Amino acid sequence: MNITALITVGLLTVSVVAAAADFPESGAPYGAVYRWGAANKVGGAKANEAYARWLNRPAVWAEDFPPIETWDHIEGGGWQLGEWSQWKKGGPGRRFVFSVPLLPGPWDRSGPKLGRDAKKPVSLAAGAHGEYNGHFRKLAENLVRYGLADSILRPGWEWNGGWYTWRARDDPKAFAAYWREIVKTMRAMPGAEKLRYCWNPTIGWIGHPVEEAWPGDEFVDYVGLDVYDQSYLKDTYPWPAQATPGDIAARQRKVWEQVVLNGEKGLAYGKKFAEQHGKPLAIPEWGVHNPKDKHGGGDNPYFIEQMHKFISDPANRVYFHCYFDVQAGDGHHQLSPGLHGNETNEFPLSAAKFKELFSLTK
Repeated sequence: MNITALITVGLLTVSVVAAAADFPESGAPYGAVYRWGAANKVGGAKANEAYARWLNRPAVWAEDFPPIETWDHIEGGGWQLGEWSQWKKGGPGRRFVFSVPLLPGPWDRSGPKLGRDAKKPVSLAAGAHGEYNGHFRKLAENLVRYGLADSILRPGWEWNGGWYTWRARDDPKAFAAYWREIVKTMRAMPGAEKLRYCWNPTIGWIGHPVEEAWPGDEFVDYVGLDVYDQSYLKDTYPWPAQATPGDIAARQRKVWEQVVLNGEKGLAYGKKFAEQHGKPLAIPEWGVHNPKDKHGGGDNPYFIEQMHKFISDPANRVYFHCYFDVQAGDGHHQLSPGLHGNETNEFPLSAAKFKELFSLTK
């Protein structure tokens, strides 16, 4: 039965015509934010709560990342999980999204410099053979211990990029096998049955058949895509110094249509792939972008509008999305006024549009 209504879901208030079963759970799409991590003076739980107040939302899910230097960090430290445990207890509807590194240490896979197995090289192949299962067993134990056993995990996020130690491009089959080992190990831990797993590339090029890195339907709960307003397509970003506002807007629209939505492995592809495997879609990172190389769209409220439209469309079955609300080293994305509500940013038009569309009250 189709229902026409004005509904409030997650971080969206939208008018829809939708079947009651369009979303995998009542309340989706849920909204999350990354506002720097636990123990950060301007981040963590307090920053999450400030962001929720900015949007007048009673609950916004939280995302965080552990350091990738050692196996101890990957197993989940009390300094980090303890803070999010208290945050989760602080109000209903809160949920934790944890980005889990698959391999510690530097890019060359020479292994962690400190801690257990220091200077021992690491590899996806070793993970595929179960050599690292003990670390993920410990992670499951820690998530249960800290009351975070319903968390959503992003093991080896952005695996299709070349920038992380666990990049899958040289051995996607080993990546998939390693993923299966992790999920089987963590699911076997008492109390960890409600953990969920998001298979999460970033939009764009994948240098091998994507199915080679797919662990199998039974080992994945959500198909995720990270999405930023970034492009290297000709005649998009950066725009020339003499570009008019109309020229810039045309390039921003081109990026949305030809890169973000319909580009190779873009959102349209992700939606189709998720449907083929019977999984909801997730957008675990997204944001406007102002990188040093100028290949971002800058202050782009059109991008915000289009992302809101995509997320709120029941046909896309987006389960959760997470805005990356920080000034990262590789590019700026922050829209909110920060922990104390007094920070300014270079995206005033995008910030206003985001608050208009994603806040509970206008």
